[in-house]
Amino acid sequence: MMENSPQAPLNRSPGKEGKKRFPVKRTIALVLFLFLLIGLGLHAPVKEYVSSVQESAQKIIEFGWKGHIIFLFGVTLLILLGMPRLLFCAIGGMAFGWWLGLIYAVAATLLAYYLQFLFVRWGGRPFVEKYLKKYPVAGKFIRDEGLGAVILARQVPLPGIAINFAFGLSTVRNRDYIFGTLIGQIPEALPCALVGAGLLETSGKNLTWMLFLAVVAFAVLWVGFNLLLRYLRNKNNHAERRKV
Repeated sequence: MMENSPQAPLNRSPGKEGKKRFPVKRTIALVLFLFLLIGLGLHAPVKEYVSSVQESAQKIIEFGWKGHIIFLFGVTLLILLGMPRLLFCAIGGMAFGWWLGLIYAVAATLLAYYLQFLFVRWGGRPFVEKYLKKYPVAGKFIRDEGLGAVILARQVPLPGIAINFAFGLSTVRNRDYIFGTLIGQIPEALPCALVGAGLLETSGKNLTWMLFLAVVAFAVLWVGFNLLLRYLRNKNNHAERRKV
């Protein structure tokens, strides 16, 4: 899957295989997951568990600004160890409200992912090549190393660490990786943060409203990101034609 040269891009595939398709199945799966979270939240045992999570989060908040830092760097460490990032989007929404929880979850994910990316760039190549043998399709989604490729890769149903390692072996610029990772998280992170905040609503009306916002936000963001990716691909194609 990988070239021996550290500067070689991963799995460039011409023709039809190089076309990037909108992940319809992944979109449907995440929407169903959001509804499942809401459905579970309506059951009393789950509500009690969610309440206990909120109480624990409240204790962290009582530390003041230190509690926010503990949550941010604690989540960063857990994501580094392989925990799923969307879980912390929901927990952050429960603990701090949807917008602050979203910021913390996205920032922690970005920091953890970038540390994994730098690990490869700073000499972790032998270990990473062995690890990526478990995920031979990881390089398949990295055919160019621009911003659009990073955004799209964040929507692929693979462990984030596999994508991070694959990009670390590519020639993607740090700037494109950071901004692509930041932007690429939002379509899934925002709805999950909204659902997390909504699960603590005592009113059925408020819960329905939060669910509605989550689904609308998810749909709007996915459409917007699809248009953004088309724009970036067209821009790259025009730039290549001018070089020729």
